[in-house]
Amino acid sequence: MINNSATGIYIHVPFCLQKCSYCDFYSLPLQNGDSLEKYTKNLLREMEQQAANWENRQFSTVYMGGGTPSLLSPEQINIILTDLEHHLHILPQAEISLEANPATLNSDRLQELKSAGINRISLGVQSFRDEELKILGRIHGAQAAMEAVDDIIRAGFENFNLDLIYGIPGQTHDDWIYNLKMAVSCGPRHISTYLLQLDPCVALAQQIKAGKYKALSEDQEADMYYDALDCLINEGFHHYEISNFARPGYECKHNLIYWQAGEYLGLGPGAVSFRDGQRWMNKEIKSCPEITSQTDTVAVETLEIMNDRDRFVDAVVLGLRLTEGISRQQFMDRFGIDFYQEYHSIIEKFSREGILLADQDRICLSHRGYFLSNQLLAELL
Repeated sequence: MINNSATGIYIHVPFCLQKCSYCDFYSLPLQNGDSLEKYTKNLLREMEQQAANWENRQFSTVYMGGGTPSLLSPEQINIILTDLEHHLHILPQAEISLEANPATLNSDRLQELKSAGINRISLGVQSFRDEELKILGRIHGAQAAMEAVDDIIRAGFENFNLDLIYGIPGQTHDDWIYNLKMAVSCGPRHISTYLLQLDPCVALAQQIKAGKYKALSEDQEADMYYDALDCLINEGFHHYEISNFARPGYECKHNLIYWQAGEYLGLGPGAVSFRDGQRWMNKEIKSCPEITSQTDTVAVETLEIMNDRDRFVDAVVLGLRLTEGISRQQFMDRFGIDFYQEYHSIIEKFSREGILLADQDRICLSHRGYFLSNQLLAELL
C-alpha cells in the first residue's frame, strides 16, 4: 500500500448552510450564490499562482472538502477541475472526491457532478436516527440520507463513502449497531467511523456543560469503537486505518497520502500544504473568501519547517494510524533512521502493555491498541 511518490490536492470550500453543533472547523454561512461564484474565481487565481511551484509533481488525488463543497454547482466544479488539469499534472486515473451533505444532493445534480469529473462521493450521513441528527445539528434527516444514497447509486457512482459518528449523547449500543447495519445495507465501498470529540467552544459542548445532554463514558465509547470493528470486519470490510474501513481496493487514496507522510497542495482558505518538509496554509483563512480578490497575491503562513528527524517522527506517528503499521526497512531506506533503535524503550513498553505488535521488520498497533493509540503517539512526539 505504501506509495511515497503519490501527491494530492485538497480544496477547501468553507461555506455551510448551517453550522453543526459539534463542528469546530473553519466555515462560513452561505449568504447567497454570488459568494460561491466569487469564491470560485479566487480559487482559480490561487491555483494559477501555486502552479509554478508544483509543475514537477504528478497528482494522483483531488479532494474537495469543507464546509460543504456540494453547495458548489456542477458547473463551478467543472470549471475548477478543468483549470486544475490546465495548470497541474493530474493523472488520468486520479481519485477525485467530493464531500457532500445529503440535503444538497439530488439525482440530476449527482449525474452532473459525475459528468464534471467527480468519481468518489463522501456522504456526511453521521447517523441514520433523526434524534441523533438533531443533537448534532444536522440539516438533513435519516430519510434524506437514504434518498441521497439511492441517488448516488443511480447516478453511477460505484465508489462512495459514508461518514458515521459514535459517542453521541444518549446513544446506546443498539442505536450504534443500527447505524452500522444501515450503513452496510447501503452498499458503500468505504465507511468512516469517527468518535464525537468536542472543542469546548462548540454549541454541543456548551449544551452538555449546561446539563441538556449527558456525554457518554470513555468505556461506552470504547465499546462502540470495537462494535464497529466487529460489525464491519464481519461484513467483509478491510479495517485499514484506525477510523476507516473499505472494501478491498477501495481504500481512500487521498487520505493514504496523509498517513504515508506524502506531499499535498492545499487550495482555499483553511487548506494546508506540505512539501519538502514544510507545512503552510492560506493566510487569508480568517478573511471572507469572496473579498480576497482585492489582493494580487494569496499570502501564505508557514506553519512548520521540519528537519530530517522531524519528518521521520511525523511519518512514524502518521504511519502507525494504518493497521498495517510501518516497515523498519522502508523507513531506513526513506529516512536513514532505524526506528527500532530510536524508540526501543517505547516499543518494549507498549508491546508489554499489549498496545503494539512488533517483529523484525514491522511494527503496528494491536487490536487493543487502536482505541488507546493517543497514549502511544503522545510519547513518540
